[in-house]
Amino acid sequence: MIISSNQIQHVLQVYGAKRLEKGSGMAETSRVKGSGQDTVNVSEEARLLQAAMKAVREAPEEREQIVNTLGQAVRSGTYSVTGDQIAEKLLGRDLVDRLGSE
Repeated sequence: MIISSNQIQHVLQVYGAKRLEKGSGMAETSRVKGSGQDTVNVSEEARLLQAAMKAVREAPEEREQIVNTLGQAVRSGTYSVTGDQIAEKLLGRDLVDRLGSE
């Protein structure tokens, strides 16, 4: 899955707009009458954000290994990319950015 910076900005804008519409919308604290205890009600948006952050934290750290492998190939002169591969990645990124901005 390709996630572009445009998509991230779009999500942040949408999330920020929803927070403004609903106040802070993250959590609501109230005191239960007579019990002397506070309660917290977490919004659905906060639950989704929490789940997304957990998924990011639990994602495997394979990227560092991939970068090291590619770096070694570049340094040794064995890394090669065709023009077709470059064009495919450029067009794919452009498509993702366009779909993310809709």
